[in-house]
Amino acid sequence: MNIFLTGKPGSGKTTLLKEIIEEVGGEACGFFTPEIREDGERTGFWLEDVKTGDKGVLASVEIEEGPTVSKYKVNLEGLKRFSEKVSEDLEDCDTVVIDEIGVMELYSDEFEEMLNRAIESDKLLLATLHTNLVERFGDKGRVIWVTRSSSRDIKEKVLEIIKGGP
Repeated sequence: MNIFLTGKPGSGKTTLLKEIIEEVGGEACGFFTPEIREDGERTGFWLEDVKTGDKGVLASVEIEEGPTVSKYKVNLEGLKRFSEKVSEDLEDCDTVVIDEIGVMELYSDEFEEMLNRAIESDKLLLATLHTNLVERFGDKGRVIWVTRSSSRDIKEKVLEIIKGGP
């Protein structure tokens, strides 16, 4: 089962994702992409392993090479390493967590390969999905729109879906 949470930046997708993972339990693998902030300003994004908490840089204003998305350069080597780890962990986990499926991540062939394996697997895939990619991935699972005001209701809805409800 594949569930994609989408919505505007700041709508609470990642927070909701973390709450759902806690409720679902079991062994989770994958990564989060929290912001890197310096002096109150966003300067990039981390890759953070769900199981171990290990961190690497996904993208940053300080990286000099790599594809450019907005003001950031994407760290393809770091993304490759994290994507390969998720692929290795796929067999032993119950839930695959990908935060987020976005333009930055799709520059990596290894990320796309891991994502396709996760989508096609019998594992529960919980992912946040950039709004620009809903059309591309919408037929691969359930897409749920998140707003700041609806996140509590959505959490219950997602948990019901996971447990076999509508």
